[in-house]
Amino acid sequence: MIRVILEGLVKHYGGIAAVDGVSLELRPGGMTFVLGPSGAGKTTLARLVAGLEAPDDGEIFFDDRMVQAVPAHERGVGMVFEDLGLWPGLSVVETVGYPLRVRKQSRGERRYRVAETLTALRIDSLAGRRPDQLTPPQRFRTALARAVVTHPELLILDAPLRTLSPRAREESWEDLRRVHHEAGVTTMVLTDDPDEALAQADWLAVMDLGRIVQAGPPQELYNRPVDVFVARLLGPTNLLQGQVESHGSDGRGEVVVRTPLGRLIGQSGPGHPSPGAPVTISVRPETLAVGPTIPAGWNRFPATLERIVFRGHLRQLHARGPGDWPILVSVLQSHSHGLREGQSLTLSVAPEHVVVLPGKFAVGKASDGVGGAGVP
Repeated sequence: MIRVILEGLVKHYGGIAAVDGVSLELRPGGMTFVLGPSGAGKTTLARLVAGLEAPDDGEIFFDDRMVQAVPAHERGVGMVFEDLGLWPGLSVVETVGYPLRVRKQSRGERRYRVAETLTALRIDSLAGRRPDQLTPPQRFRTALARAVVTHPELLILDAPLRTLSPRAREESWEDLRRVHHEAGVTTMVLTDDPDEALAQADWLAVMDLGRIVQAGPPQELYNRPVDVFVARLLGPTNLLQGQVESHGSDGRGEVVVRTPLGRLIGQSGPGHPSPGAPVTISVRPETLAVGPTIPAGWNRFPATLERIVFRGHLRQLHARGPGDWPILVSVLQSHSHGLREGQSLTLSVAPEHVVVLPGKFAVGKASDGVGGAGVP
């Protein structure tokens, strides 16, 4: 298992920086996700790491070995691309064995390694089939088998499950997780699906416009985003513009902010905004509690329930707070039997779930899981 360290990577195409000063660590044996919208620079970053592109600046280390000058075929990287890249004229066994043939391994060794890999990925019975005779999950397993048959030090997957159905994606993730665990290979996954990243990543890096915006454990990024971009990317949230009034005296980073819903106590990250500074508040829908019982120290405000949307085990409550402000709340179905559209509610939220983000942001509509605009 290797540790991959990227330091200040830069790659320009024309006058555009596709990768702009990226520094990131892939932990040994871990599964690191790079999440970002289309055009964020994820694929270019992966190609730099794999040796398919040369960086304009920066350094790439595999453990203590600098690899910028090492050719792609000598880096020990296995890749699975979004289109999988299966050759239509080759059978499964020929496809999986091809990397070993290129490395001029003996026929006996090739047979053993290919058979071992096909069995591990449950496609040994498909050895003679060609890609057009396989289901989408079987094609993914074939591409994954080709990537791991060489026992790579680093495995890179570029959104290979994007086109699969939800059920097929879940089955394919089980296969990938099992292979990853058994091989212990350091893995980098590129995706634009936040649900996938939050559920599967050991370590998550959010990328936008060629830069890493925030990196850390998925739960940390979801609960403590560094800015509005990360907050919105990782799931629905209520956004409110506000102005800092004061800081708490307990040293826990608490900030009192004036918002359209009234004064809210929240928590800010490093570099606390000074009194009077404009900020944006982020409150996840599931962190809001409904009911008259308010724990000590929690924020509270009244609201009117306008609409209930059934989401299976969850119900989405579309409400209006003070100043007719739109608020989105998510509650378990089992905790919402007595709720009726048009009724008055008391909503509350703990200060640690009121995230104070730097700067003023033009917030959108509640239908997007986002509050409206401006401090009155």
